[in-house]
Amino acid sequence: MVLSLTLFLSLSSHQILSSPASTRAEECIIISGGDGGDGLHTSVQVFNPSTGLSCSLPSLPEGRIYHTQDGLMVCGGGPSDKRQNCVTFTSGEWVLSHTLVNQRMVHNGWMTDQGLLLLGGGNHPFSTEIVTAGVEQGVESFAMKYDTRNACSMPDLKSDSIIVTGGYQTKQQVSRYDINGFVEDLPDLIVRRAYHSCGSYLRADGSQVLLVAGGSMMDWMNTYLDSTEVLTEGSSAWTLSSPLPRALSGLKGLNLGGRVYMTGGSDQENNKRDEVFVWLDEEQVWEEAGNLKTAHSIHAVSTIQMDDPAMEYCS
Repeated sequence: MVLSLTLFLSLSSHQILSSPASTRAEECIIISGGDGGDGLHTSVQVFNPSTGLSCSLPSLPEGRIYHTQDGLMVCGGGPSDKRQNCVTFTSGEWVLSHTLVNQRMVHNGWMTDQGLLLLGGGNHPFSTEIVTAGVEQGVESFAMKYDTRNACSMPDLKSDSIIVTGGYQTKQQVSRYDINGFVEDLPDLIVRRAYHSCGSYLRADGSQVLLVAGGSMMDWMNTYLDSTEVLTEGSSAWTLSSPLPRALSGLKGLNLGGRVYMTGGSDQENNKRDEVFVWLDEEQVWEEAGNLKTAHSIHAVSTIQMDDPAMEYCS
């Protein structure tokens, strides 16, 4: 649903005033690029889970897939001429902001105190580099222990580390890295998966939950998955919980306001999807939170504050 910035903000503000969980409405999901079924997306949209409404930011200069996004910075991905740069939204347009040390796609990203850490990827699967605001050139960092192409990563919310799950080569592997490199292996996933999504969140008692969902088994049938797995703090093994409403690969997720959301993806018939699902921890089920303006798969997601100056350009 298209809406003006004024309506978008006013409806969200109404939600803040009327909802007991009002802090969740202060941030929205920003979605960029991906495959929409009719070619590569250049579109960038902002979705407000508390209202189910969306607005559109100016488009990327060209379509991207298999990239990462942190806030208003998009890095790497395909086609090949995009794999070694980042673009950032500034003053109403996307501009080239960084040159990467290595070409990257199907990689992962993690914002640290030192800058954005880009991990692995199809062209240099064991390498990492730091991208810093105001510094055009990326700086090489540590070597990864595993080839994590097509993996999914999520921040550890109780330490300065990132959890990397699954992937093309490491389908059931789960590992922790910090800013200095590999830290430890965690319990393996139950189901091997790549092109999946993941997220971490804290329960009311302060315990952390890691969650993975969907993806592909990368078998000869290219079987897509609807399964959901959770690893609760203190547990020695992952457990299967309620599945997604349908098998999806290429979906993307994140934590927003303490909840894990999943966006888009492709179903087993290769239809690109526009649904947004939210994980309800108490009920241990997925609930549909709304629909994106356009379908996206193998896209990128991040969060944006509603009062970010960039929202002036969202219509």
